[in-house]
Amino acid sequence: MNWNDVKATWAGQQLIPAPLADLKTLRQDFEAKQRRLARSLLWRDGREAAAGLLVAGTFAYIGWQMGNAGWPIALAVALMLGVTVFFIRERVRTRRERVGADAPFAVKLEAEIAELRRQRGLLLSVGTWYLAPCMGAAAIVAVTALIHAPIPLSAKLLAGVIMLLTLALTCWGVWALNRWAVQRNIDPRLRELEDLRRYLLPPGST
Repeated sequence: MNWNDVKATWAGQQLIPAPLADLKTLRQDFEAKQRRLARSLLWRDGREAAAGLLVAGTFAYIGWQMGNAGWPIALAVALMLGVTVFFIRERVRTRRERVGADAPFAVKLEAEIAELRRQRGLLLSVGTWYLAPCMGAAAIVAVTALIHAPIPLSAKLLAGVIMLLTLALTCWGVWALNRWAVQRNIDPRLRELEDLRRYLLPPGST
């Protein structure tokens, strides 16, 4: 999963309020960055949904070419379609929870914090909702193809070992990159926004 667009939006966005900061300028800067984050998430969700459909279609074609022997690949297709549905649901959720342009600044700030927390949770749980179905689908297709491939058993076993190692390294790499993104980009950004909220809306304010 490629989160570079989202990470690029978070990275380098300094929003630490100064005592004499001009509120109008601060608000304009915040809203500009909020729009960039929204565009990044839109592009990410659309790209991942399209990729899921493409992969599902490719798997379906492979299974169709194999005939009856390729029936397990239907499970792989279902898994990839599930990933696609997840990203479509994210788009629907984002649109439903979108804050209007005329909303108070405090409401927009709360919405941005909530969205970042949502993305943080997704990155930290990427192994459950993204890696598991994607890697599971790839494994189903690879194993089904290997079982019915006209090659010696020793070659099948070697290919299987290589496949497992590749999947394991891929999973670890994606998992590590996403945790790095949380620690390097999301957590600092959340702290900045929460500091801004405390600065603008101290306890007891209305």
